[in-house]
Amino acid sequence: MQVADALMKDYRTAPIEPEMKQLLSFAEKIARDASQITSEDIERIRFAGFSDRAILDAAHVTGFFSYMNRVVQALGADNKSATLTPAISACDNLPDRGVFRWSS
Repeated sequence: MQVADALMKDYRTAPIEPEMKQLLSFAEKIARDASQITSEDIERIRFAGFSDRAILDAAHVTGFFSYMNRVVQALGADNKSATLTPAISACDNLPDRGVFRWSS
């Protein structure tokens, strides 16, 4: 099994360094409920050898990924066979300012 496949199945049992498992555990906690992150969580990641910049990057990537998942789900675009949802179709009525272009 490839490392990527093992990570997709369960990062906790994947053949990666223990420090990376700690960082992924931190990211999972952020994704599930960021309000539960404690100073102890941050210290544990620092002790594993990650810099404050790396911790910040992990929080940003996790937060952005969670945000994008919610946007995609809200627009019904998470289903490969999905058709345009009313929310996307409603954008056809917006003036074209050169920023967004929706095609049908």
